[in-house]
Amino acid sequence: MDASKGNNHLKSLNKYSWFILVMFIFAVFAMSYQTTNTFFDGFIQTLPLIIVFVFWSEKSARLIKQAESNLKRAELFNRDTFILSFSFLLGCLISLLFAYDNSDVKGWWVLIIYFITLYGLIFSLIFSGIALQIKNHKTYTLVFSLLIIVFVSMGKFFPRYTFIPLLGYIDTFYAVTCVLLIIHCLFAFNCKIIRTIKRNTP
Repeated sequence: MDASKGNNHLKSLNKYSWFILVMFIFAVFAMSYQTTNTFFDGFIQTLPLIIVFVFWSEKSARLIKQAESNLKRAELFNRDTFILSFSFLLGCLISLLFAYDNSDVKGWWVLIIYFITLYGLIFSLIFSGIALQIKNHKTYTLVFSLLIIVFVSMGKFFPRYTFIPLLGYIDTFYAVTCVLLIIHCLFAFNCKIIRTIKRNTP
């Protein structure tokens, strides 16, 4: 009876939860490939984070399918935060697959997952707060999330540092994510100005 209930719970998981679970398993195997570390070391250390994220996914993913007109501001904020956080975590797990032969990554991959997830959460909270100034922005948020997945997952193919005038060489990861936030701020500010002008135009 309990086993059948467990199977039903697994089958009822949404696609976002399944994406994370499947990529997590693949990432753990990739980081355990040709190493003396056992499969369960990193698995047990990162499993709590994955469980929390799957729980969040099951609570929040339903908001993505709903029309924005039916969502309150708090729900919009929650939806956008989830989408962006999902993108960072998924991108991180995919990047570990490309690093299966990188001994440095294999020594720190558990911390990498936690760091990217925490950084992604902070990024997502800022993004979501700003996005409230943009009406009907679900597609916009999904495009942003796709860019993040591609960037984070393909990180090893980008140069380690990027030169920015007046600032010098900065880690590409921080440079790109900060630029994305700046672009997002400018776009939201522009949308608010246009909306204000239309409202004041007789």
